[in-house]
Amino acid sequence: MANLKETSFWEEGIYQWETSDPVLGGENGIDNVPTRQLANRTKWLKDNKLDKSATAANAELAKRANTADRLSAARKVGGVAFDGSVDIDLPGVNKPGNQNTSGNAGSAFKLYNPRKINGVPFDGTQDINATPAGAVMYFAMDAAPVGWLKANGAAVSRTLYANLFAAIGTRFGVGDGKTTFNLPDLRGEFLRSWDDGRGLDSRRIFSSLQSDAVQDWTAGFTYQRATIRYKYEPIEGGFKFKEISETGLGHPLDYPAGWAVGFGVLGPGINNVARTANETRPHNIALLACIKI
Repeated sequence: MANLKETSFWEEGIYQWETSDPVLGGENGIDNVPTRQLANRTKWLKDNKLDKSATAANAELAKRANTADRLSAARKVGGVAFDGSVDIDLPGVNKPGNQNTSGNAGSAFKLYNPRKINGVPFDGTQDINATPAGAVMYFAMDAAPVGWLKANGAAVSRTLYANLFAAIGTRFGVGDGKTTFNLPDLRGEFLRSWDDGRGLDSRRIFSSLQSDAVQDWTAGFTYQRATIRYKYEPIEGGFKFKEISETGLGHPLDYPAGWAVGFGVLGPGINNVARTANETRPHNIALLACIKI
């Protein structure tokens, strides 16, 4: 009599003999099919280290988990003891703790602890200007950024730009005298710090314009010249002969053409020896001047 051959395989179903089945033994006989299926299941359970005692214990634990009303060992959640027997409230979540929970982030209208932004108090109840109204800055673009206006002398609304109007008033122009005021016009201008009593730029009024100028100087000279055909005429550097103002009867060196006292012109632009223009200016670059609203 031989033993059944067992295979480690989980059989999904066990065959049931039918009354019409023939009586047939042997390795592949129909009488041994259900027995072989059960033997395969048993070997599979053994190979996967499952036994009756472990299965029973796990079943008991599962039963207890479904009916437990508390944890066997209590734990803490957010610092609050929790064993599963009652609901808990966490500080700063659904009861006052490290934040004001009278509202939530979607409906809060102010900060619980006000802060400062760039030195300006901020609690969230109103907009602030971290850069004060009236500040002037230069930008490397041709349009004013949000929160700024071009400093182009334009007349703007006193109500729409109330903060700016409160800061500079009508120093740069009264506008229409009622509803508007003028911005400073910084187009094409160099800035000079207000003297404010120092004395370098005395009697200067704040916000006033000042025209270009060159520090006063004079230069005087006379010279005696020979006629141009003898090539004694100086035409170099910042000097050039302009016209004959007096002609003599003889030449100092006894040349027959005579002599003359001439009128000369002296200046940096004579003979193109220096860059000249209709104004005095340093080397510079053009950027956009804007004022904070």
